[in-house]
Amino acid sequence: MIGVDEILKRRFLELIKSVQPAGRWKLVVVDSLSLKILNSACDLYVIDDICLTMTTDNDVTDCIPSSCLLVVENIEKSRTPYPSVEAVYILTPCVESCSRLVDDFSRKDGPMYAAAHVHFINALDNVVFDDFTRKLNAANASKYIQGLKEMYIDFLVREPNVYSLDDERKFLSLFGSDSAKGGNRTSITSSSDSELDDMAKQASHYHRTSNAILCLCVTLGENPQIRYHRPLDVQGTINRNIPWHLAKLVQAELDNFCKVNPDFPPPRDPPLPPGTLIILDRTIDPIAPFLHEFTYQAMLADLLAAEETSGGLKYGYEYTQEDGTSKDHEITLNEQDTVYTSIRHMHIASTTEQLIDDFNAFVDENKGSAGNQSSVRSLNDMKQMIANLPQFQEMKTKFSAHMTIASDCMSEFTKQNLETIGLVEQNMACGETPDGHTPKHLVDELVPILDDPYTTQMIKTRLIMLWIATSDKIDPDELQLLMAHARLDQEYKDAIDNLSLLGVQLSKSANRTGQKSKKEKKKRESLINPNDVPFDLSRYVPVVKRVVEGHVNGTIDQSLFPLLRVAKPENTKTDSSHSLKQVPQLRVYKTQWHKKSSGNNVSEGTRRALPKPPAGPPIIIFVAGGMTYSEIRSAYELAESFDREVYIGSTHIIAPEKFVHALAALDKPILPAKSVVPSYSASSLSAPPRTSSSSTSSTPSTPIPSSSSRGKLLKKW
Repeated sequence: MIGVDEILKRRFLELIKSVQPAGRWKLVVVDSLSLKILNSACDLYVIDDICLTMTTDNDVTDCIPSSCLLVVENIEKSRTPYPSVEAVYILTPCVESCSRLVDDFSRKDGPMYAAAHVHFINALDNVVFDDFTRKLNAANASKYIQGLKEMYIDFLVREPNVYSLDDERKFLSLFGSDSAKGGNRTSITSSSDSELDDMAKQASHYHRTSNAILCLCVTLGENPQIRYHRPLDVQGTINRNIPWHLAKLVQAELDNFCKVNPDFPPPRDPPLPPGTLIILDRTIDPIAPFLHEFTYQAMLADLLAAEETSGGLKYGYEYTQEDGTSKDHEITLNEQDTVYTSIRHMHIASTTEQLIDDFNAFVDENKGSAGNQSSVRSLNDMKQMIANLPQFQEMKTKFSAHMTIASDCMSEFTKQNLETIGLVEQNMACGETPDGHTPKHLVDELVPILDDPYTTQMIKTRLIMLWIATSDKIDPDELQLLMAHARLDQEYKDAIDNLSLLGVQLSKSANRTGQKSKKEKKKRESLINPNDVPFDLSRYVPVVKRVVEGHVNGTIDQSLFPLLRVAKPENTKTDSSHSLKQVPQLRVYKTQWHKKSSGNNVSEGTRRALPKPPAGPPIIIFVAGGMTYSEIRSAYELAESFDREVYIGSTHIIAPEKFVHALAALDKPILPAKSVVPSYSASSLSAPPRTSSSSTSSTPSTPIPSSSSRGKLLKKW
């Protein structure tokens, strides 16, 4: 299987390798947003390594130090000119970045670079394009533009199966009180439509900026059928129909893109039917965001409040040095940390066992250098032995970090009484106790927890919200009793009040999971292996996972999760004649690196390392309003279970504490968004040469193209 991170990384590398200037130096110019996307896909040293294989000593130029192979610079900052070197630009298609690009080639002291190979991360809007062209012509700088392409990569990669818009404000815009005004509590207003337009609606390949969902589909090389959630209309709840609105907009964009690009999507080898895009929103599962999840990654984000960054989860901790002194250390957990990737979705109980096994295996592999070290049996043993392995600094740091994180997670688990609290949470979420009985006295179980002064207000709030979201009917007296015992500050009371803005359907109907009927549900439950749920505190299965399972198995309720367009039944079986072929093409639009090598050029070792073809078409999930770490884990489990490529994405990733704070703000005005690319102000150092009033009013040497001629101009470039 191919991860979206790998696909996007190779697209960047293909982009850089495709530009072959005379000196063969690689100078890349980015803006803040494109740099953020680039960093989410690959480390800059990876690009440097690729460039190294393409460069020889004879290629060294006088203007770049011989120690440099690749220079990556931010267009928003002061830079050293290299007038003899051609630059690769990767920019956001906005007025700010386009203006700065024009400034680079209209300086009084001459152009910054010999030429520009320009790549925009998504489509140029007509207005931006016309303004860009006008400025180029006025500055007589268009001659420096050697190429201009629109890449459709405007999204962030979080993990191999995970992508994100990285925009927490979308939750407030989509579900805030403004979107529920107008008297009809079952309708979506133009305010929310405007947000969806900002997130998804683009008119064509040439005229508007593309959205993240379209960009993802283009990057994956998929023109998927679209399935969306159409929730039941329940009296007294808000039904904004966000998935339906979003599905229509995305379909229009895909149709437009395919119309402009008739060769899209590229063929797959072996052939597969089109994939499926499943569009949901946060109302699909109001339970998952509040539950304590006891897998390693989720506990790190929830209990230890690790920071979610474009480079991965960042966590700071204190550790004891060999001399006994303490020192602060910060670690970013990402795909380069193989210890982390091997344990992130494991239950914390299994995590510690895996860490010990991995450490013992590492010691065994390096016995010659590590001396006669015996096997460790606990995290404390690991701590002592790590101090005796100074020669393995990198692995020592990784194991030490994860040993500390696992210990910190377990400490918080004990400190916050999560064994008791987690069991009550699971009983509410699953509607049954571990032995299969219906919980009858939940309020009585909650009261002593809410009364406990050591229970934080955040946990109390999450428990009450879970009780509301999982109850068949809310008894006002019982709710008042719980609130009285909880003694919450106003922010937490606001969060509970605003839960209704999510349109929470107070029902445990099996329809929520997308099953056709209770009969189908019972049939499915009879097939469940009890060993699949080994921990009483981890019984709840996110609804997102159930929906995808229903889609693949053909048991999904078509009335609740219809296809936007009628499609032929999905055929997951591939022709046996293709079973021995090497690897499916990586579905990356208009690139060459994904082509297969001939059999004579592939070594046996390489052949074994190639990923095997998936058993069926890919599944792309998008959850408007935020996705949880349990849903992210579910995507990996689904990929493994069904032998498919499963990608999950959202407006952002949510941890429980942040979600509660976001709920508290739903009824408050939304602060203006802060642009990732800073505003533009003309610099005296890079401003175009001054002209007299007469020359300013004269006709430019190159005519300004109209919108209708844009396609030809792009083709020319």
